[in-house]
Amino acid sequence: MKRNSIIKTLRNFFKKNTKAKKMLIYRLLSYIPNKFCYNKFGQNSLIYFPMLINNKNCISIGKYVTFREHLRMDAIKKMHSQNFNPQIIIDDYVHAEQDCQIFATNLVHIKKNVTLSSHVFITDAEHEYKGTISGSILNQKLNTGETVIEEEAFLGIGVRVIKAVHIGKHAVIGANSVVTNDIPAYSVAVGIPARVIKQY
Repeated sequence: MKRNSIIKTLRNFFKKNTKAKKMLIYRLLSYIPNKFCYNKFGQNSLIYFPMLINNKNCISIGKYVTFREHLRMDAIKKMHSQNFNPQIIIDDYVHAEQDCQIFATNLVHIKKNVTLSSHVFITDAEHEYKGTISGSILNQKLNTGETVIEEEAFLGIGVRVIKAVHIGKHAVIGANSVVTNDIPAYSVAVGIPARVIKQY
């Protein structure tokens, strides 16, 4: 009798609270399969559908991480004649809004409590360019490195991190900025390319 009462209470709760029901479904569909697909997938982390993620075994996700809809994340193992050993590491409490993209050929490491606004693009590589003599730029060599975003950094809407750089702790990158060089800790950077306009 007690069991039936609990089931009835839960049924009534989810009937009245469609948001709670949706969240439960998301967590069941996201956490349980992901636990076994990724190199690591921490508790209470959530990636909203739809998403496009390749080579999950090269990706580690910490606890309480949230990625909103339309995430694209790709650990690139091969590009033409180049072979890579990529790692994407997302530490605890990272929050990302919609339409973010993360690509790694070597290492992209996003540390604790980083916030990514919508439409942020992060990579650790760039296509080499030697002019038309080498054909399409897409067929030219990828230059790789390490991209590290330190704890508590904030990347505004539309920020592009387009090659291997280091963004310091608690740095703020203004909307639509393009980061091509290292940004020091406790600073504000804006523009194309991003330049520091304030430091604490």
